[in-house]
This record gives sequence, structure tokens and C-alpha cells, in this order.
Amino acid sequence: YKDLSFDGRDVGAMSGRALRRLRGTEVAMIFQDPMTSLNPTLSIGVQLTEHVVRHLDLSVKEARARAVEMLDLVGIPNPTERLRQYPHEFSGGMRQRVMIAIALIRNPLLLIADEPTTALDVTIQAQILDILSDLKARFDMSIILISHDLGVIAGLCDRVLVMYAGEIVEEGSVEQLFYRPAHPYMKALLASVPDPGKRKRLNPVPGSPPDLLAELPGCAFAARCDFAMYTCIDHRPERFTTEEGHRVACWGYHPESTGLTEREQ
Repeated sequence: YKDLSFDGRDVGAMSGRALRRLRGTEVAMIFQDPMTSLNPTLSIGVQLTEHVVRHLDLSVKEARARAVEMLDLVGIPNPTERLRQYPHEFSGGMRQRVMIAIALIRNPLLLIADEPTTALDVTIQAQILDILSDLKARFDMSIILISHDLGVIAGLCDRVLVMYAGEIVEEGSVEQLFYRPAHPYMKALLASVPDPGKRKRLNPVPGSPPDLLAELPGCAFAARCDFAMYTCIDHRPERFTTEEGHRVACWGYHPESTGLTEREQ
């Protein structure tokens, strides 16, 4: 938790009890796979209410009423009956709705959603994203969405941080990153997206990700970058501002650089 703060508080300085309370009331998370994130031996009602009883000091009866309300909000029919059922009695989309209900039942300030539409078909994906968007406004909360799906990011997010090899390489608004990408990795990602309206060869990002166990003195993307310079291999890039709110970790944007020039093959 080094250099991590939340709502003006230093998370790294918090005690274990304070951290548990932070996770239990103000920060919630939707995990990637609803199939394995729910406990198969406990009913949905128990999994929904245990957090509320522990962290919000509600009675079991009050917690169950809150659980029914949340299941209804996320679009699960017959919520009272559903509380008695187990995860195996729900479809994949319904389990993801239950995960959302569990995360939001405490009215968190921040929701972390880790690939919330993984393993769901396109129709269910759209429904889940609509639910998240609606509940974000209803609960006045912020969402950190972790995703590899550029379409989902473009449709749901306001600000984007692009990560490569565990580090932020570019950050900016959705408009800046999708219409004026700066980092070669972001440009390569956008170029690799298939265009259904055109018949052309796919353009994958060349090479392979680096070994994160090995020391990387320079830019982690240098070996795969068509614009790499000698300094990229030996020196970790600083973060430069290309326009207001748009920053990129790339030596091609150094004030003394002539800009990105594709290297000879």
C-alpha cells in the first residue's frame, strides 16, 4: 500500500482493523469469475447478508430486507425466493448480478470491477454494463474498471490508465486515448482491433511480453516497439504531458525529441 491514499487517508498507515473496515464499508470489489467467487456451500442470502450484519450493524431481518432490495435492483426476479437458493441454481449472468449486489449492498464510495463481463455472452455483457452504469449514478460512487475489452472501456469509462508489464504507460480521457493515442503500445492495441466493415488481415501486436522476474532497465515495451531508440532499452522512460490531462511514458515525447519515428526494419 505504499503511496496509496483513499479519500485523503494514507492506506499504508492504516491498522489491520481499519483496513478491514475500509474494505467492508467504503471500498467493494466485483471479482473476475462469478462461477468461482461465490461459495457453493452457502445460500445467496447468507452471502449477501453476512457483510451487512458485520459492518453496518443491522439485524438479520433488516439485512435480509436489504438483500431483497439489492437483488431487485440488479434485476433478479423473485428476490425473496432467490435468497434461499445456492449459486449452482443461477446462470452465469445471474451470478454476476449477485456479485454486484454483494458489492453494492454496503453503499461503497468506490467499486473495483475486475473484468466483470468475462465469460458472458454479448447480450448479458451489455445488461451487466447497463446495471453498473445505472447503479453508479444511483449510489453516487466511483468505479475502477479493470478490463482488456476496449469496447467496454470506451462505453463505460471517463478516464483511462493503460498498463503494460505492471506499469502505467499512458493516461488520459477516453477521447484522448481512443482518438489521439500517444504510447506505441496503445497505438498497437487500437490497430489490432478487427474492423467488421473491412476485409483486411489482422494486425496483432508483435513479439511477446517481457519476463517480469528479470530486471528491466529501460522501457518494458521496447523489444516490441517499432519506434524504439537506444535510450529506450537502457533508461526507464519518464512521463511526459502531451496535452492537458494526457500523459505518456515514452522517450519519443521528451521535449528534445524529434518525435516518434519508425525504426528501419
